[in-house]
Amino acid sequence: MRYDCIVIGARCAGAPLARFLALGGAKVLLCDAASMPSDQPMSTHFIQPYGMRIIDELGLGEKVRAVAPSVDTFVNGCEDRLARIEFAPGRGGSCPRRVDFDPILVDAAREAGAEVRLRCRLVDLIRDDDRVIGAVLDDGGTHRSVHADVVVGADGRHSTVAELTGAPEYLGYDGPRSAYWAYYPRPAWYGDDEGYRGAAFIVYTGDEFRFIFPTNRDLLLLGVAFPADQVAPWRADPVGKLRERLAAHPLWAPLIEGATPTSKVIGMVKSRYFFRQASGPGWALVGDAGLFKDPSPGLGISDALRDARSLSRAILAGHDRALESYWRQRDVDSLELFYLARDLGSLEYNNPLNQLVFAKLAARPDLCARIREVIDRTISPFDALSTGQVIGWTLAALLRGRFGVVRPFFAAGKRTAAVKKELAARQQLAQAALPAAA
Repeated sequence: MRYDCIVIGARCAGAPLARFLALGGAKVLLCDAASMPSDQPMSTHFIQPYGMRIIDELGLGEKVRAVAPSVDTFVNGCEDRLARIEFAPGRGGSCPRRVDFDPILVDAAREAGAEVRLRCRLVDLIRDDDRVIGAVLDDGGTHRSVHADVVVGADGRHSTVAELTGAPEYLGYDGPRSAYWAYYPRPAWYGDDEGYRGAAFIVYTGDEFRFIFPTNRDLLLLGVAFPADQVAPWRADPVGKLRERLAAHPLWAPLIEGATPTSKVIGMVKSRYFFRQASGPGWALVGDAGLFKDPSPGLGISDALRDARSLSRAILAGHDRALESYWRQRDVDSLELFYLARDLGSLEYNNPLNQLVFAKLAARPDLCARIREVIDRTISPFDALSTGQVIGWTLAALLRGRFGVVRPFFAAGKRTAAVKKELAARQQLAQAALPAAA
């Protein structure tokens, strides 16, 4: 049997891709080595408002929000300078546990007409010269060869498809942080208390940052990220160390008082972030297989949904040029967000300049509205605040003797210029890759 597309990996990139393709009339085989339901603990679970709009487009918004109601407030900041970003009621993000979310996606792909095979593992790719024309699958212990016009790797950052195609990495770097987290019961007062109001939090204190993601209806995902060279005591006692560091912050301490984690403590000790070439003759990559960014801002699931939609259009177009155009446009759409995530994960993020910026955000609803536009993907994160504003704040700080703003100010300017230059180069590549008919 021949398929239009074989999708390897049936989670938040592969299953939406299969649904988009099947709804577009394609014959799709969706495979995953795991069974469903099964958990994916290496995930913040956070779907941003932008991602939830794509979930709505897939016709799954009601099901997802039934599992994990809308999170309409995001709180970010450095030290005690906290900005609250508010969305319209019911139109914020959502944090479903992956053990619940991923089966919704798989069932939706099946309902749209995709053939789904679980416990089905990719063994090898079938080639005709340099073109991929199918896959060898271990399906319940039996190897079988299946042919397709396109084979897609949606199989995560350690992608077998990427390995077998030799997809090169670029703009990669090793992450400077480790992180540990666990699920805790959500206190009944969490949604009503003035300090929390049901929000998601990311707060930097010293060289750490802590996070709260309200997941499903009754749990909080609580965690701490810290410099990777401090990981030894965490490895020795992850439960005790997590409790110690959560209790050290006045916002987190009440959430764990008298509480016991409902899960094991989960850790990400080291990581590497990268772009990979996302297409070639007869193959493509989507989700973390082709682009893995620092999870600090929680962009991964939303970007996987975005790229699944984009790749589905390229596959339905039916030619290699469309696949290359998908890859190049993905780079344009992702580059500034990749560097935003790199900044947020940096050990230098909690600096005097960012503390000043968050103080301004906390006092200025109009500036918070600009950050909301960044989250909504309507403006670049590098255009949220004008150069004139930041220069003015920096000069005022210098007049008050706050000289610590100087170094991060110039570093931010240099970094922004480099990102803009790289973006211009990626835009040229995307323009050159446009199909002739466009």
